[in-house]
Amino acid sequence: MNNILALASTSLLSDSTSAEDLERRIPGFSVLQDFFKKWLKLDLTTILTAAALLGAASSGAQTVQHTGSRIYWWVVRFLTASVSIAGNDRLNHEVLNWLGANVLMKKGTRILTVKSESTRNNTWSYRRGSQERNDYQHEKRVPVQYLPTFGTTWFIHDRNIFMVRRILTSNSQYNIAWDWTPDEYAGAPEGDEPLMVMCLGRSVEPIKRFLNTCREFSDKQRETCITVRSSKHSYDGLWDTTILRPLRPLETVHFDEEIKEALVADIEKYLDVNTRRFYNRRGIPYRRGFLLYGPPGTGKTSLSLALAGRFGLELYLLHMPSVHDDTSLERLFTALPPRCIVLLEDIDAVGIKHRPRIRDHHDSSDSGDDSDKSSSDRNIGLERSRCTLSGLLNVLDGVASQEGRIVLMTSNYADKLDKALIRPGRVDKMLYLGHISPRSSELMFLRMFSPDEDGAAPTNRAVQLSQDQLKQLAVDFSKCIPDGVFTPAQVQGYLLDHKDSPVNAAAKAKEWVQEEIRLMEAAKEKEKKAAEARKKKRKERKRRRAERLAEALRNYDSGEDLEELRQRVKVARRRKKTITQDATEPEEADVDRKAGDKEETASENRNVGSIPNGETPNGILQESEEDLGAKADENNAAHPKVDITGTEAPQDNKLSGGH
Repeated sequence: MNNILALASTSLLSDSTSAEDLERRIPGFSVLQDFFKKWLKLDLTTILTAAALLGAASSGAQTVQHTGSRIYWWVVRFLTASVSIAGNDRLNHEVLNWLGANVLMKKGTRILTVKSESTRNNTWSYRRGSQERNDYQHEKRVPVQYLPTFGTTWFIHDRNIFMVRRILTSNSQYNIAWDWTPDEYAGAPEGDEPLMVMCLGRSVEPIKRFLNTCREFSDKQRETCITVRSSKHSYDGLWDTTILRPLRPLETVHFDEEIKEALVADIEKYLDVNTRRFYNRRGIPYRRGFLLYGPPGTGKTSLSLALAGRFGLELYLLHMPSVHDDTSLERLFTALPPRCIVLLEDIDAVGIKHRPRIRDHHDSSDSGDDSDKSSSDRNIGLERSRCTLSGLLNVLDGVASQEGRIVLMTSNYADKLDKALIRPGRVDKMLYLGHISPRSSELMFLRMFSPDEDGAAPTNRAVQLSQDQLKQLAVDFSKCIPDGVFTPAQVQGYLLDHKDSPVNAAAKAKEWVQEEIRLMEAAKEKEKKAAEARKKKRKERKRRRAERLAEALRNYDSGEDLEELRQRVKVARRRKKTITQDATEPEEADVDRKAGDKEETASENRNVGSIPNGETPNGILQESEEDLGAKADENNAAHPKVDITGTEAPQDNKLSGGH
């Protein structure tokens, strides 16, 4: 180091002229130089010269590095073919999945990334196979997974040399690192980095074959599970969450076997290649829709999962109340693949503008037909989707709607659905999933307590029974289950409570049925009383309204001005609105009443009519509109109105005025 400093001193500052130049350019340089020589025993000119040499060397190294990088990428561009994959594309994750299982894991690495619980919805990880996902973990928290990371990796596949490079984005943690930091040390991959797949050679065909291999590898991994995709943030219009569910056989969904077989045969025929060709040649949209309706707990969603596993299709789950608007709904449907199952849950949540009108109509009717309806039926309109019915109809069979998919709609209240939604062409078949039958309960009993495929008992404490004994218990159990009373979920819940003893499950079934029926009847009686109370309250509101209208008309005489009568009727109507407002929303009722005052004043000056006949209690008032009009004519003849010109103003011939 001393030799370098001496060389720099003799080569650049060998005479006093250079020191004088530094003094002129840096005022006070001589003072600093004397201080360094006297107290630190250092030559300041030598230090500055060394710094200049190091700066020049660094600049030269950067120039060489930049030039070498340009030459390297020029050679790479000339000798390789490449394909870029966007970060949000599914193929991106499939390539990472294949690399993690077949390249990075096998090579072994001391550079890892850690994954435990993510606070984001759109996450990713390398998956070597289903064995790396243990759904039977008893830990309270997700176990830590140590996964390989990479920046650029080389490997040989199908006798071709490949390079996969993770392209760093503006959001990458690499931006805060030094320029010379390798990619694998730049930060943990976030899953949204684009990939560049390169192959040595001038043809992209090896890359295409490699990408197909990655897709087939992912498909093979999903053979033992169902891929369920959903949208947590529907306003983005992206299916951003993927859930892997175990396969569910159709035999585990218990409803009418004939209907089940007909449904499976219908979907098989629809997915046939010849069926698509038939539709296309005849100009028929290649779509299929089903409506699954019935009481809660009858297996509508379970049937959707079982059908997805039966036909090897991905299930796209869309909960209608969570959809942000029509635009988000359209984006979600546009992003669907050609062959998939779309599950629209709670389809009766669509059409918020139609349902309140129907509910208000029932509330104001005299018949009281809805007195037998349950509270859940009356409250189905509380949670409504923010998308419109027209927006849903457009994505189902509009011009831009996707073809090749199967739409399954579920509803607990099929009679509440708009007729336009379930017309043929949008819904091809409606399937009712009702309460369980004795035969289905027998099959459920056998499924619950039969040994596993490896011969093991269902639980560690389960009593081993022969197949004949188990069948006899299943028959005894089914005899206790009445037809069309319980849902499959209720029966399954009871069997789960006795999963350790099929003998107890069959022996206590009759007692459980009696207790459940007693509770159901008590709940029904309670709801009936509540419905009668609601009906009585509605009648009381109508009685008060009629009394006020009758009082306003009763106080009318020939000497009273017609305008004063109008004001009386308006006051009565305002009182009526106050009474009929929902007591749970007093502030909203007050705002609506104030907002409607001005509109009522203007409209009722033109039309005081619309006073219905027969609205009075016990026949207090029976006058018709003609009688009221005659009274008005008599009053106007006795007290003609005069305008500012002194001429008589024209009078209406009826109290209600012209419409």
